[in-house]
Amino acid sequence: MICSTYTPRIYHFHAVRPVFQKPRFRVCSSTSSENDRFKIEYTPWLIVGLGNPGNKYHGTRHNVGFEMIDVLARKEGVLMNTIQSKALIGIGAIEEVPILLAKPQTYMNFSGESVGSLASHYRVPLRHILLIYDEMALPNGVLRLQPKGGQGYHNGVKSVMGNLDGRRNFPRLSIGIGKPPGNMDMKAFLLQKFSPWERKQIDEALEQGSEAVKTLVLSGFSQGISRFNLVQKYKFHKV
Repeated sequence: MICSTYTPRIYHFHAVRPVFQKPRFRVCSSTSSENDRFKIEYTPWLIVGLGNPGNKYHGTRHNVGFEMIDVLARKEGVLMNTIQSKALIGIGAIEEVPILLAKPQTYMNFSGESVGSLASHYRVPLRHILLIYDEMALPNGVLRLQPKGGQGYHNGVKSVMGNLDGRRNFPRLSIGIGKPPGNMDMKAFLLQKFSPWERKQIDEALEQGSEAVKTLVLSGFSQGISRFNLVQKYKFHKV
């Protein structure tokens, strides 16, 4: 086994956390002398939740992307304790697949600066960049996982696409937050916290979303993801 701190072809890396030191990537690949029958190569995933940093924005509708990262970090035992490329990051794995969790600290409208830099530094292919963000076009608590899409009216997504050379072929998990009631200002709505009932729906959605992310990382856009999207679409429909 040959190990180094970085190589252009990243297939399998581990978080190395020496005592009193910040975590770093350790990249490993099998040599031709090893038994190829048992060699498994893993492409890392960059999983990014969008939001705004600071206590002022904690728990607001616009920060549900951050919340999904927090849930994933808790479930997979990933420590979010390193700043890189203007983002708070954590290194770990879902089963044997390496993941890099990220919460850009640039504020929403400049999130792409972090995503573009991290993707370039770790040579993560576009198909393995998962963007997680709030979506007003979906009812509160409804999720949608897609292999690609546009920017809609979301400035964070717009920034990410701009820093990925305008490309749109990367997965995204949209978290429904509903639309502003009546004539309520959109910005005020986005920066508002959820009502108790809405909060309950969001908490349940975050748990469901974390399982969908795990399925995506391990199996790609399989039938499991199709079923997930169908269940989400009709989850609040009464029969």
